[in-house]
Amino acid sequence: MADITEIRELAKKLNLWNIARGYIDLNDEKLSNLDYLQMILQKELEIRARQKQIKLRRASKLPNKVFDASNLNKGLEWQIKQLSHLTWLNEEQNVILLGKCGTGKTSLAVHLGETAIDNGHKTYYASIDVFIYIVENKDINPKAGATFSYMRECDLIIIDDVFYLEPTRSELQAFYRAVTFLNETRSIIFITNREISTWLDVVEDKHLCQTLLDRITANCQIIRLTDR
Repeated sequence: MADITEIRELAKKLNLWNIARGYIDLNDEKLSNLDYLQMILQKELEIRARQKQIKLRRASKLPNKVFDASNLNKGLEWQIKQLSHLTWLNEEQNVILLGKCGTGKTSLAVHLGETAIDNGHKTYYASIDVFIYIVENKDINPKAGATFSYMRECDLIIIDDVFYLEPTRSELQAFYRAVTFLNETRSIIFITNREISTWLDVVEDKHLCQTLLDRITANCQIIRLTDR
């Protein structure tokens, strides 16, 4: 009869760490050999899936916010329900979450990010100032470079506080280049409290900003959140 210690040693060699470390009970003698093996492998997969979600959630840098949908009007509730199906993500569409401060834009973005992670999609969140810092320093700062490399692996990027403050010309150029590059093969959620029509008012290079707007809204859903 096989010894549990020997089984765990074999599991270690196969990188089945949840079995090797005793996280899965090997003492159930009520099951047939095939059922028992299936049970062990199924539990291994379940634990690995949970561990992957935890790892993706940690790497995403999503803030700890809970979206409260209880006070939404029916139209907005329907829109958000459709977004939660992630069809837009699979089709690499962008989303702009628009509304005043306190309307739940960031918490909704976090909800969508967590839904994406639950479905196996790598996600990354950053405020616009952090995003621009990463982009401007990726070639000279190892940490910024590693973060940008991770963003390139993501299916979803969330950028908060877009044009909350007026960007400099160099910041706008860096933002434009990065968004244009990243937007080719993934979805981006832009969170802003400025009406899109006023974006041109807060930048010096209006032509570049208009080009940016044309790019990100070409395949995009715009969700306007109102005061509750």
